[in-house]
Amino acid sequence: MHSERDFIRQIQQQARRARPDIQLGIGDDAAVLIPADGRHLVAMSDALVEDVHFRRRYVPAEAIGHKALAVNLSDCAAMGATPRFGLVSLALPPDAQFMAEGILAGLLALADQVNVALVGGDTSASRHGLFIDVCLIGDVPPGRAVRRSGARAGDVVFVSGSLGAAAAALQAFERQRPLPDPDARNRLLFPEPRLALGQYLAEQRLATAMLDLSDGLSLDLARLCEASRVGVSLDALALPIATAAYTVADHPEAARQLALDGGEDYELLFTVPPERADTVAALSEAPAVGGVRLTRIGNITQDLELKLCFAGETQPLPIRGYDHFAGPGDITRETADNGV
Repeated sequence: MHSERDFIRQIQQQARRARPDIQLGIGDDAAVLIPADGRHLVAMSDALVEDVHFRRRYVPAEAIGHKALAVNLSDCAAMGATPRFGLVSLALPPDAQFMAEGILAGLLALADQVNVALVGGDTSASRHGLFIDVCLIGDVPPGRAVRRSGARAGDVVFVSGSLGAAAAALQAFERQRPLPDPDARNRLLFPEPRLALGQYLAEQRLATAMLDLSDGLSLDLARLCEASRVGVSLDALALPIATAAYTVADHPEAARQLALDGGEDYELLFTVPPERADTVAALSEAPAVGGVRLTRIGNITQDLELKLCFAGETQPLPIRGYDHFAGPGDITRETADNGV
């Protein structure tokens, strides 16, 4: 990268898209966008900060760009929305400026895959590490956005995919150990947002509440229950634990903890009315939902208690996900850095 001006020109050239919903894209003080008739806008933003969300020593530039967009797409999926436009802000220290093109390439490759147009943003120098923030704008039909607050007593709790692979990969990278399962590396560095699943659940009105799993199943499930003012009975033996979690963990219980608390899975956690649970279960691995596995993992309860059931015994569900502002004693993940 020769200069900031050169890099902005490169972004403008590579991101230019002729679309009827873009009146003015990159190159002016702001983008001018044309919302689709009769649809509501959905906006979200997520940032990745060096040595908080990732470490350059094991995260390639393309993965940083990919994940910066992917974490936003995962939020979009959790609302049942369709992504449309993205804005990216990138701050680079002098020793990371050579990564700019790779970051852009990773972001644009995913944007092209999901038909998102990059329409603006900002670039800056940084004195304290690499920083990237993406703002994503999507849309959804009126009344179809799925919120966290819709779960009701008797609903069945589902989760997509498998859990713990990203946490297992992070653990291996941090300890500088080999990763026996190459898929775990991709789950951590190049997550796949469940857009097709989220949109299908919203379109068919199957999900009563939904969110994406970024900070760990136990913490994100607690957030859903708090928003819905309900409790949950979670079946520990039903958890779809990733193979990589068993490979990296010292024993099966440690693998289960990675699945419960590890975070960075970017799967969808959602609730379904009991009379529609069989319909959803039958969708597992169907093309309509992106071919992803769907697993029943528990039930919503009337009380406010969060319970973990294991082999006939019930205990309170420990909430151990990642909290950026908690003290070290409150964080029980293997690393308090929440690295990518």
